[in-house]
Amino acid sequence: MAEAKTVHSPALTYFSMISLLTLCPPFVILLWYTMVHADGSVLQTWDYLKQHGVQGFIDIWPRPTAIAWKLIACYAAFEAALQLFLPGKTVEGPISPCGNRPVYKANGMQAYAVTLITYLSLWWFGIFNPAIVYDHLGEIYSALIFGSLIFCIFLYIKGHVAPSSTDSGSSGNIIIDFYWGMELYPRIGKNFDIKVFTNCRFGMMSWAVLAVTYCIKQYEENGKVADSMLVNTILMLVYVTKFFWWEAGYWNTMDIAHDRAGFYICWGCLVWVPSIYTSPGMYLVNHPVNLGTQLAIYILAAGITCIYINYDCDRQRQEFRRTNGKCLVWGKAPSKIVASYTTTSGETKSSLLLTSGWWGLSRHFHYVPEILAAFFWTVPALFGHFLPYFYVLFLTILLFDRAKRDDDRCRSKYGKYWKKYCEKKMSSYDNVIGGKLKLKGKALDVKAGGVKKKKKHKKQYDQNSEVTENELSADGSTRLSTDPNEEDPNDANKSSGEKNAAPYDDHLTPAERRYIEQREKLDVNRLARISNKSHRDRIQDFNQYLANMSEHYDIPKVGPG
Repeated sequence: MAEAKTVHSPALTYFSMISLLTLCPPFVILLWYTMVHADGSVLQTWDYLKQHGVQGFIDIWPRPTAIAWKLIACYAAFEAALQLFLPGKTVEGPISPCGNRPVYKANGMQAYAVTLITYLSLWWFGIFNPAIVYDHLGEIYSALIFGSLIFCIFLYIKGHVAPSSTDSGSSGNIIIDFYWGMELYPRIGKNFDIKVFTNCRFGMMSWAVLAVTYCIKQYEENGKVADSMLVNTILMLVYVTKFFWWEAGYWNTMDIAHDRAGFYICWGCLVWVPSIYTSPGMYLVNHPVNLGTQLAIYILAAGITCIYINYDCDRQRQEFRRTNGKCLVWGKAPSKIVASYTTTSGETKSSLLLTSGWWGLSRHFHYVPEILAAFFWTVPALFGHFLPYFYVLFLTILLFDRAKRDDDRCRSKYGKYWKKYCEKKMSSYDNVIGGKLKLKGKALDVKAGGVKKKKKHKKQYDQNSEVTENELSADGSTRLSTDPNEEDPNDANKSSGEKNAAPYDDHLTPAERRYIEQREKLDVNRLARISNKSHRDRIQDFNQYLANMSEHYDIPKVGPG
């Protein structure tokens, strides 16, 4: 059975589903009409609809034509053939809630290269002009809207009568089943994965194809391509290239591993991606902007940086999973939580939750550069009209909702381990920003980088060890860190026989460990300044000093280096 419970309240869930089912199809047509025929002006379209009413909207809705259906059919057949017949590495997806593990053929990058080379070659040798796609874009969108609705009905029926795996079932509600889908991994035959086709080979591939189409159309119209269009096209192509380079990692994400194949995912990828995601380029076709070389380079560099960070976030997590945590994250061993969970079949399994690197900054940090990248490939349109920025607004709302759904799902799946995961990310920040550190139950007040110790322990400290505000903030080596993902450099060298060197993780947060290490550095340096003894003797003196503090803190001895 499918999950009957929803992330949001039932009223909000039904309202959202009905709204998207009824409003998304006409919005696609209105966006196309505004971009192409209303100068990108929402007000102009609004005035037209006020004057002509519903009949005016019916009049601007293009009818699917034979050429539109032929273009869609040829493109879909070409991509399906590439998906089936191009060679590729066999890749396993994550274990499903019912214990199934899907198997894929990772040939997305090859299909992406073949598609773009073929498309550009057809144009270069005069066999097919991509400008035809732009000229019939409204008809294509109209055909996609109706054709994809029929396809979603097919998926609904297939989920009832011929599911591909045990990861399927009905919620008992026809609207939920149609909207969210019946099957997690629907396939035609053994090898043709439907979600890989709709999400990757049709939806994401069409993003790249249309980006190139808009660029060629502007060239055909004006005899040149504006730098704004070049920046937009390059950034979109870099992003889509990143996607197909990382396609096997995408198969581990919520879209594939959790969301079922219904209207939400499949109609969205077949219609919403080609129309909404490409809309900034659609606007620029008739609104070329001359940015100037310097501004264009700045925007391009900022966009590529954001796309790289987004890629590196996903790469970091994927490598962590692939090596079962036995890898380096930012040059050091990763911090992680081993979380156990129970599948729907009652089998207990475990997962590793990464808590360092990009994933130590926040739970969904990778969404930040993704939103910024969308902004940078839209901003070449400047700010004459709002509509080109609709995709950025939509993406922000989508990712916030996805983050909430992912958090709720993980909270339900991992329970106490997810709570620990969230607390670990926040503990260091809260402790330092809140002005408190706690070591073995003893509170320290941290203010402006300085330390104020409780009066009743004042006699336990040597006067040479008192830390001043200036010294703690003088340079990076003595500044109190708020990074919750710092690894303890002594962990690998700790001896299990040292009773006085208990593992840090048993008592201290990462920020507290970093503070102690910095305190040790500071005091060793001071001892060096006031003593002419050898290095070994100074370390022995300092260990004696640490012994005096051991009543209050678990601090390991410092070796003679």
